[in-house]
Amino acid sequence: MITNEFNSIKVRTSQLLNEMSVGLYEREEVIALAFLSAIAGESIFMLGPPGVAKSMVARRLKHAFKDGKSFEYLMNRFSTPDEIFGPVSIHKLSKEDKFERLTDHYLPGASVVFLDEIWKAGPSIQNALLTVINEKLYRNGEQEVKVKLQGLLAASNELPARGEGLEALWDRFLLRYYVYGIQEDDHFFDMITSTIPEDIELDQNLQISVEELAHWDALIDEIEVPKEVRKVISVIRKYIKSYNTESQQKANHDDIIYVSDRRWRKIIRLIRTSAFLNGRKEVDLMDCFVMMHCIWNNPVQMDLVARWVGEAIQKYGFSTKFSLDALKNKIDEFQEEVEEETKEAKTLNAYLPELFDERYYRISNFDSSFDRILKEDFEILSGAITTMSLYNASSQSQKYSISKLAADEVEVSINNTYRRFKLKSSQQQRTGFVIRKISQEKVAEFDQEANQILNYLNEVAEQIADYRASEKVVGSLFLNEQTQNLFHDSLNETLRVVLERKLKIEKVKSSYRS
Repeated sequence: MITNEFNSIKVRTSQLLNEMSVGLYEREEVIALAFLSAIAGESIFMLGPPGVAKSMVARRLKHAFKDGKSFEYLMNRFSTPDEIFGPVSIHKLSKEDKFERLTDHYLPGASVVFLDEIWKAGPSIQNALLTVINEKLYRNGEQEVKVKLQGLLAASNELPARGEGLEALWDRFLLRYYVYGIQEDDHFFDMITSTIPEDIELDQNLQISVEELAHWDALIDEIEVPKEVRKVISVIRKYIKSYNTESQQKANHDDIIYVSDRRWRKIIRLIRTSAFLNGRKEVDLMDCFVMMHCIWNNPVQMDLVARWVGEAIQKYGFSTKFSLDALKNKIDEFQEEVEEETKEAKTLNAYLPELFDERYYRISNFDSSFDRILKEDFEILSGAITTMSLYNASSQSQKYSISKLAADEVEVSINNTYRRFKLKSSQQQRTGFVIRKISQEKVAEFDQEANQILNYLNEVAEQIADYRASEKVVGSLFLNEQTQNLFHDSLNETLRVVLERKLKIEKVKSSYRS
């Protein structure tokens, strides 16, 4: 597949999303995600209060497909399979004694389906939906029919009730999205004062045919999943495992996040589809943000999951992409090598304060019985004057202004005059380091190694600059502005780490050169 064709797919997708969003305010992201899930052959669940245009998303989505047909139904506890999958054919039943449904204008004959209040569906509807969603098959009498369904959208203002056998159906919705009311005042007043078109007409050249979808399916399966994306997924799985362990320890079993192997496989397919529609031949770290809509089970977990995905990309994704972890190990090894050559451990004799009663140091020749200072207080003293308690043998205390001058010497204010005092000390042995001069040959050897690391860090900084300027980072069609800003913040943090490591190498160079 040539690059121009990939670019044309991104342009076409962008135009489709723009046209489907016309007249809808703050619904661009959910429309984009619904389109993404449909192209990936998956389903999306929209959670939110009534009246936030959830059904409008489905009506707009059908226009993305040539000859697209939609089916829309509001579930209730009395809904029957006839209302969803079509009525029984009286002719077939009476003439041929066969139980078959007339499905043309119902779910099996639609390319885009919207089921509102999905959790109110009865068991017979639920069981049929499981096969339809997962295998795109519907058993109509004696036949298994391949349904035309491309995108299934479901909605509710609540999550599925626990203990009612809805877990399997809930798991079938790969994307989960909370639809809020309009937040921005300008958008809100534009919405309530304008006429929103119930239907739209899309350019037929933009619409996607069945043949194109089949062709795209094959291309999506060929999209590469690079090592940095695999690393991000591995880290997120560890976050989930740790979170679940903690939830079990607290007996919060309802908070458990379960992501099956099948679901991870579908997530990979989804981010491959994101890469494809964004005109890329391999998955990018930016595509990984879509995963935040695939993992949470409860809206309370949404922010947590988003943070996991962001941290995994920032701390591990970019480090893997630019081989920064391996480089850190190399820098640490180089520093240790330099220290082994330039520092020599020696046993030194030094006068150090003696500890009394396992708690205090004592001040020699002090003018008061309050001649003891707590060991921990002395250790935090600096050259700055600090008001601190001194103690007597009975552990009574009195405040003094005091500063540390040396390891065994203090300055104390007595009668508004500062006087120097030694602590009671003894000669003790301690291990210290002395600097050892190295040969010019060794300096040249270290320079060569340091410069190799610096050159690589400079190359990484250039790679980050090129990556930032590349087409793939200009923006993803499936991320909102806030998430894209988070991505660029992560990139900035990666660059900061690179510069920090350059500074560390320069300091190591300075240590052996001086």
